[in-house]
Amino acid sequence: MTTNFKSAVISISIPSLLGFLFLKFDVADLLAKTTASWRSSPVLKPSAATNIISETCNQSFRAIFNTGNDDPFHNVSLVLHRNGESISCGETGTASSFSSEVLRSFASEFGNDCPSEITKYQVESLLTLSFSNLIDSCYREGQKKKGFLGFCDAGPEKTPILLDRNDLVPVRPSADVSSLPCRFHTREGLRVTEMEQLTELAKVTQPQCEMTSDGGKNYGECKVIEDDSIPSEIHLYAVPAGRVFMFAPSYVGEIFHLPHVPGADKKTIYLKVLSLNPRVFDVFNFFSREESQELVEKAIAEKSETHRIKRSSTGATGYNVNSRRTSESGFDTHGKTATKVKKRCFAALGFDEYWESHGDGLQILRYNVTTAYNSHLDWIADNSELEHDFESSGTGGNRFATILMYMSDLGPEDGGETVFPKGWPYDVAESDRLDKKAALAALRDSERGNVLKEGSWEEDLVATCRSRLAVRPHSSRAVLFYSQLPDGTADQFSLHGACPVLNGTKYAANLWVWNTPRQGYTGSPIKEKFRGDKEKQGLSSPTMAYKKIKANFKNGGTDESMKSAKLYFQDQFWGELGFNDPPLSVNTYEGHVWNVMVDGKVVETWQISEKRGSYQEFSV
Repeated sequence: MTTNFKSAVISISIPSLLGFLFLKFDVADLLAKTTASWRSSPVLKPSAATNIISETCNQSFRAIFNTGNDDPFHNVSLVLHRNGESISCGETGTASSFSSEVLRSFASEFGNDCPSEITKYQVESLLTLSFSNLIDSCYREGQKKKGFLGFCDAGPEKTPILLDRNDLVPVRPSADVSSLPCRFHTREGLRVTEMEQLTELAKVTQPQCEMTSDGGKNYGECKVIEDDSIPSEIHLYAVPAGRVFMFAPSYVGEIFHLPHVPGADKKTIYLKVLSLNPRVFDVFNFFSREESQELVEKAIAEKSETHRIKRSSTGATGYNVNSRRTSESGFDTHGKTATKVKKRCFAALGFDEYWESHGDGLQILRYNVTTAYNSHLDWIADNSELEHDFESSGTGGNRFATILMYMSDLGPEDGGETVFPKGWPYDVAESDRLDKKAALAALRDSERGNVLKEGSWEEDLVATCRSRLAVRPHSSRAVLFYSQLPDGTADQFSLHGACPVLNGTKYAANLWVWNTPRQGYTGSPIKEKFRGDKEKQGLSSPTMAYKKIKANFKNGGTDESMKSAKLYFQDQFWGELGFNDPPLSVNTYEGHVWNVMVDGKVVETWQISEKRGSYQEFSV
């Protein structure tokens, strides 16, 4: 079991997973007609019958779930949700046969040669097969006949190819049917990668979080409420193959407590729902004021033409200045603090691995008085001749989530908010909402409004900011919102803008996270009209999968010039690689370039090649 999970098990839903295994009957009696040996091919499929289950297999099964003779899932119901949906689509009930289904699937595939450990991909296949046999109400709209397997596998035209595609273990409920499995997450985003996690989840109700008074600042503390009772339900969220987890809020003010994600100063990260449509969250303890200051200072000191702060640009191709984006911005792609924040972002979004290719560099933003960015989508609407396929509702990749980080304190009348023109204020009663016309009149009567030209787009944007959903900046505040719906369709309600600063200076940063590798990286999806040539060259294509390679980087401690070496993924700082630093192990892919730098200069470069095998070592 992973350390992160032990530190905080979250509220999901898996009932009597092992009930039938640990009751008084013999496993062989239960599985007499369904057991068989595990094939070398990683596909779950029907198998021949046998009457004997060895004691070794029994022991292995117990080891996988890490439990004794008592059934930890007694009187617990498994409740299943489709990704991003707060309303469940089905449940097993407390008297379900879910335990026996999982056991039957396991024994029928492994037979008497049962391992004591299985991979997270085998876990997901076993759970997918078991749910498909027990719940017939979790299906895609209009596809009831395909059932749960049809939800997990949307077909080749609607399933993006992620970097771990080759690791997936397809489900084959019958000889002529094969389906890709779902992933399963807790409500709080923790990916279920081990059966032992299910045992832990069934033992005790998970701690919840209640907001304390915030003194009117809208960023109070969250008090953890412990509960040692046995849960009656465990909720799981099924994510189709090729898709990414998304939180499923049910009401404004709802709290998502993420004790599995260490935040700033080792505090627990938690989310508070600000809006359901668009899906917007306050993110507490995401980064500290010290980290904020470090990011700003590095951005100001940056001299590189490609990374220094300068007039912001827009679009997917090159440097294009937009008259309605007057802010300044730069990128921090390899700084220690930026790297730490990016990894934290991925963990908070439900990734159990950090994939550099799924995120842009950290964009550092500066807004002086009157500067702003008119309302726009972070999702890129592409009409260019770029090879990258941006259509995320199919097999393409685009920005799916944004985390905004504020690094300045601005007062109620200072402007600089982030506005969502299609959302409503979370802290204003419907009867007290201000219409845009009244907001504009109040602005023109105020002292702060004098800095804007009457009739300008900036003035109009401020009126929108004061009548619609707006988030006011304060140092170390962070906000999450989604640019896609769970099926990859662009969320038009995620339209947002940066309100003009009316007093002072605003510093902020944002990280865009993609649902696939972004353009320029191995595995990025290619438009159909470019696929033929790319496949002939062995390059990126949505019809190709990529083999994960385990790389280990170490310092031999013999070359004095390498005493303070640092490892970089391209120009992205990865970790210290000096004499006294431990080896760095990473998951990487064909074509990835890793650099060793000393005093800011590249002294060693390695390019990953599949020809060298699935495990590769590099030393300086």
